[in-house]
Amino acid sequence: MSAAAGPGRPTPGAPPGPTGPQVRRHVVIVGAGMAAARLAEELRAGEPDPTRLAVTVLGAEAEEPYNRIMLSHAATAPAGPTATPIARLKPTGWWDRHHITLRTSTPVQAIDRATSEVELADGERIGYDHLVLATGAAPRIPPVDGIRSPGGGLAPGVFTLRDAAGQRELTAHLAAHPGPVAIVGAGFIGLEVACALAAAGHDVVVVHPRAWPMNGCLDAGGGAVLVRALTALGVRVVTGARATGWDGATLTLDDDEVYCRTVVLTAGSAPRADLARDAGLEVGHGVVVSDELTTSDPAISAIGDCAQHRGVVSGLVAPAWDQAVVLAARLAGTHPHAEYVGGVQVTRLKAHGLDVVALGALADDVYGSAGGADEATEVTTLCEPARGRYARVDVSAGRVVGAALIGHPEPVGTLTQLYENALPVPDDVISVILGRAEAVAAPTPSTMPATAVVCRCNGVSKGDLVAAWGDGARDRDALAASTRAGTGCGGCSAAVEGICGWLAAAG
Repeated sequence: MSAAAGPGRPTPGAPPGPTGPQVRRHVVIVGAGMAAARLAEELRAGEPDPTRLAVTVLGAEAEEPYNRIMLSHAATAPAGPTATPIARLKPTGWWDRHHITLRTSTPVQAIDRATSEVELADGERIGYDHLVLATGAAPRIPPVDGIRSPGGGLAPGVFTLRDAAGQRELTAHLAAHPGPVAIVGAGFIGLEVACALAAAGHDVVVVHPRAWPMNGCLDAGGGAVLVRALTALGVRVVTGARATGWDGATLTLDDDEVYCRTVVLTAGSAPRADLARDAGLEVGHGVVVSDELTTSDPAISAIGDCAQHRGVVSGLVAPAWDQAVVLAARLAGTHPHAEYVGGVQVTRLKAHGLDVVALGALADDVYGSAGGADEATEVTTLCEPARGRYARVDVSAGRVVGAALIGHPEPVGTLTQLYENALPVPDDVISVILGRAEAVAAPTPSTMPATAVVCRCNGVSKGDLVAAWGDGARDRDALAASTRAGTGCGGCSAAVEGICGWLAAAG
């Protein structure tokens, strides 16, 4: 357990000291994931005085908040004392220094709305003025015979990868059983795990019930190219098949078998909404929230993977962080009327030897049921299966509304800028895909807006890097230490280096 009760600091819920002012408000955050950590950070930035705003974070895991995005890569690291540590979001002592009470290994079992208290698993009660649910999501366990042990947990050899404990268990098991691995589910996480395991020398089979992998982000053409690219990396993909049974050595499919000692379940996730439901809050697919991010109880909010906003549960870290910023502005009083109206969907597959980016949503049927083109959406595709390259860009009313890119890193920055900022798309979309300078000016350090996100893993913008430079972080390593940019998947390292060079040249 980690707590941040320092000298001269009031204990949440306790009466004021003889010389100190009374705590004005106490915000309690249930959950200690990436959304919760960002909210706590933004709350303290908005109100630095802990005697005016107390912040308590209650996490069920034993770990301090860490980068869940990188668990798939950490899973293939060697087990034991030299194992790669999880990437914590804050350095040692940060929570204490910023007067935020962080309690790990502290699951919450109930919310008492009548008394404005949460009840912990050991019976302790903690009062709140405002409660925030950031409980995340739980892995979906598909209905496979033998996948669960008699006690209700997962059977030996079966793992999920939603938390650090699961990652460590998988890593240890792989060290003891280095044979073939079956991945059930071919979404972003499943393919990241598959590619990481293949790169580490494992024989990997991905089983997916749909007609092509990443069917939620790609069309059929992109899916076919992705299968070829995965095959070239040593990952076998079985589509249109469901796992039906597991006996510890064989994963049985509808009409096939996969011999393996390890099964990793990456078949999606479900919002953790039980606390809210048991407390009588409105729950749909997730905890229903308004544009103000409040639930059906105005004293309780929800953000991140557990929250359902305008009918959508995002499941991505960037919208969760956007929600954290908005809610912190409201609770800290820096922008009391801030609202969250939805975030942009930008996801990048962080896999060894494979570059896949999805923006927005692709139109389902761009040619219409009668075979005629849908005039509302213009679709441009570029397909090179033998080279493992595919690009599709959907444009409506002159703006990018969706895109899928495989093996096309050149236009990612430009298309992301066009999509996120709803900028007009040049007439020659093919030139944009090919990354030609004459199509549209590629974003440079000088032309990027301050709000442009450079490091998506840690939510670091260009403005954050400029501010850190002004505070004395004068090289890439120092910028990384100050902002954590580049400490996630590493995909932004070149961009951080470019901004560093630009700042140095500017003096």
